[in-house]
Parts: sequence; C-alpha cells; structure tokens
Amino acid sequence: MYLLKRLKGVIIFILSSLKEECKTEDYDVVVVGAGPAGLSAALFTGVMKLRTLVLEAEKPPKLWSYPRRTFLLEGISGAEFIQKMVEQAKQGAVEIHTEEKAIDVYLREKKIVKTQRKSYECYALILATGARWKKLNVPGETWLARGTSYCATCDGPFFKDCNVIVVGSGNDAVEEALVLSQVAHKVTLVTNSTKVKAESLVEKLRRKGVSILEGYKVEAIERRELFNDVKLRSMKNGETNVVQAEGVFIALGVEPTSLKVEKIRVKTHRQGGIIVDSRQQTNIEGVFAAGDCTCASGFHMTSCVGDGIKAGLATYLYVKRLKRIKP
Repeated sequence: MYLLKRLKGVIIFILSSLKEECKTEDYDVVVVGAGPAGLSAALFTGVMKLRTLVLEAEKPPKLWSYPRRTFLLEGISGAEFIQKMVEQAKQGAVEIHTEEKAIDVYLREKKIVKTQRKSYECYALILATGARWKKLNVPGETWLARGTSYCATCDGPFFKDCNVIVVGSGNDAVEEALVLSQVAHKVTLVTNSTKVKAESLVEKLRRKGVSILEGYKVEAIERRELFNDVKLRSMKNGETNVVQAEGVFIALGVEPTSLKVEKIRVKTHRQGGIIVDSRQQTNIEGVFAAGDCTCASGFHMTSCVGDGIKAGLATYLYVKRLKRIKP
C-alpha cells in the first residue's frame, strides 16, 4: 500500500510537470531567427509596444557568420552591428530565447509555434531564418573575412585591384565573376565541369577579361600572409597545380534554412525561398518573411535590415487591426 501511494505521488508530480512544460505562452508577435532581418523586425514591433519573442536555434549572435567589414556601414563590423541590435532589443519589449529551435507551426485562430521546450501563441509570425551558402567542403574554406567569401556584391569592393578566383559553373558563378570584373585586377573562373553551364554569358566573361579554367576541382585553400594558395586538380588527368589569389569567391548557390513551411501552405519558389509581396507578407495572412530566407535580399546585411523593418511595420499594422490598438 505504501509503495502504491508513493508511485501515485510520483505519477501526479510527473503529469503536473509535463502540463506546466507544455503550457502555451501568449505573445503579439513571434520572430523565428535572430539575424539582421529578424532582429530589425523585432526592434520595430517592440518599439511599437507589441509583446515580441525572438526564437534563435543557435547561440546568438552568430558573430562568425557575418563579415568582418560591412559594406555601407563604415567603421563598424557585421559582428558589432548584430551585437548592438541584440543589446538594443533586450532593452525594449523584446524577449530573445537562444538555443531554442522552432520545430513546427500550427495555424489556428492564432498562430502556434512549437519548440523543443514549449509552445508559443501569437497574432503574427515573422520568418527570418536566413540561408546557407552551399559549401565546397575543402580544407581552408572557413577563412571567412580573410580572403574567402560567398558574396561578390558584399565583399567585392574590398578586393579592388586584386587577383581573385571564382569557384562554380552555374549562373551564380558567372554573375559573381562579372561583378568582380568591375573592381578586381584579374578574375579567374574555376569550374569542375568541362563547359560553363551559362553558355550565353561566356562571351561576355571573355570580353570583360575573365579567364576560365574548365575541368578543375578545388581541393584545398591555404591562407598565406597576403594571399591564398588554391590547390586545383584536373578532372581530366588528375594533375595538380596551385593558383594564387588575394580573394576566393565560392559561388555554388544558396539553400534557404526556413522551417518546413509547406505544411502550413506558405508558398516557396524554385530555389526554396519564401515568396513575399512588397510588405513581406506571405500568401498566409499574418505570416511574414524577411531576409535571406526569401532569397530576395541580395544576401546583404543592410538589405536584410530593410526587409526586417518592412516586415515589422506590416506586422504592427496587422496586429493593430486585430487588437484594435489605438495609435
């Protein structure tokens, strides 16, 4: 009898704990992602007195993922900019939950965002989950901001009059090479195929003075004091050689890192980016998206900030209408 009572007490304690853990918290706005777009949106909705929660799967800010130098933001690095946004958000009506990954979304009378810890209910949802650059996965590729880049329009101006290499064979690589040809001293396009896929643009590359090395695979990038040694292997005969350049631009395309939004019928385009209108609204009422997860920001930090502010404004107006908030 004593053991049965003890067991009953343990079961009641476990059930009450689970009930408390599964309790849903209410917010006006939930933002998924604590990058430039997500933080900008949250700052705006927080300033407008909406109770805002930011969910970030990583330990933010992911300082390593932002450039050491920031185009159009003279005197401040990308990492410093993100850090200031986090500090400002925490001073307002914004909560930031780190290492808490959003794993599911449900559309009911309100939106419900489920994480591994609990569920959150909100009037409006902003998706700002970013995108990943496709990687070469070779030694030395991680020298970000020290000669290796994934974005010519972001980092190209810092390689003025330098020798640079672009790695890739599709439209992305060709477009990156054309951008860099306007600022760099010499541009070399390295492709592992025997023919550049964007044939219509090959002649334009040649007119711009871009050299093309076809049929080579990058095996390693070794950082020297002032330049990179790029080790190449011929796909034809296996021979290796080393090409030197101050900058190496990897242009293999991007992959949005959004939630499985198809479950809630959010429309995406061929690249996987979330489709939005001019107000950052998706096809689902009350669900917005901003930044690189839309594949429309140009992958600039400053563009993501603009997207976030637009999403924040549109979200405020949407929630204001639902709650009949007086201006």
